[in-house]
Amino acid sequence: MFFKSTEHKERLLTVIQEIGKVYSGKLDQEYAAALYILTADMDTWEQASNYVDRGGIDIPALLEKGSFSGGYSVLIQLAGNLFNGQVHLDPVELYRLDDNNFQVALTAFQLRRYSHPLDEVN
Repeated sequence: MFFKSTEHKERLLTVIQEIGKVYSGKLDQEYAAALYILTADMDTWEQASNYVDRGGIDIPALLEKGSFSGGYSVLIQLAGNLFNGQVHLDPVELYRLDDNNFQVALTAFQLRRYSHPLDEVN
């Protein structure tokens, strides 16, 4: 699985376990996809962390109050779409992403589609 850095992987694994979104050893697909995007960079996570808890992720509020570049705005919209469809994103917007962030988007799709065991991600 692609991670932008070791810290990205550590943030994702820490957060998803802290909020209790691992069931029978498998990652919750909606949370895993969204959190994978939101934890990809420290600056994004610092802004997003206040909008994430066990009860949900408030992507609309994050987009409204956060400060993100065009590419990161696209990724955060994708996180909201993959999480529970609370944000619409036209697929053509993904072409605005640089190569690393495009890979983040593709990996988020995989996390949303398949229920990955925690030990597979470790």
